Amino acid sequence: MKRIRYGLIAILITVPALSVHAQETFIGILGGLHFADSKLAFENNPTSNHDIQARTLFGVGGFFGLSLNEYISVRFEPMFLQKGGFYTKPSSPEMDFKTSQLELQLFLKAGMGKQIHPYIFAGPSLSIVLSANVKVDAAGHLFEGDFMKVLKGTEYGAVFGAGVSAPVWTGSAFIEGRYALGFSNLMKGGRVDLTSGNLTLPLDTLPGDVLKTMGFQIMIGYQLPLGGD
Repeated sequence: MKRIRYGLIAILITVPALSVHAQETFIGILGGLHFADSKLAFENNPTSNHDIQARTLFGVGGFFGLSLNEYISVRFEPMFLQKGGFYTKPSSPEMDFKTSQLELQLFLKAGMGKQIHPYIFAGPSLSIVLSANVKVDAAGHLFEGDFMKVLKGTEYGAVFGAGVSAPVWTGSAFIEGRYALGFSNLMKGGRVDLTSGNLTLPLDTLPGDVLKTMGFQIMIGYQLPLGGD
């Protein structure tokens, strides 16, 4: 919880401080697809990394931005984002897991052009895990359980990408592609009891197991100016 508070405090301090030099403020909404992927490594086999098959999920959110000059702006973006993947291995049950997370992202954005406006952006992210579930298909039964029990509550990472915007009505519409990379390990270890009717299947994870997320996103959105100096 301390890390969550420190991350939120840093973001809340940074955004108002930048507004002193801002020429224009803006708000907006966005949403789109997240082609979620992950990396998994086990404590009892640390040299072996396991690629998890990607899942197509979604994200939706809003943002508040500050234009520092004609070409540079800062954007604070809270987003509801789903992450997860499929883990398959010969002679092992198939595991499907999905998390719902609140992403708090702060981007530095640079672009050019008046009408058609291409841009690039990058920045840090703090993710708070809201919920998680796992499904395992074993012996003809579908077992389900609460994956939150073995996951940490926060994840730190970075996001970078590029996009293009164009004027629409009183604001601008945009489309962008971005890549999100998680730096911290989500796994804390423990046992999840999966159930299917009256059947129970224990899923054990170790403190040294590693789960890191990543993924490519395609987002569309609309930005509306609020005014400025």
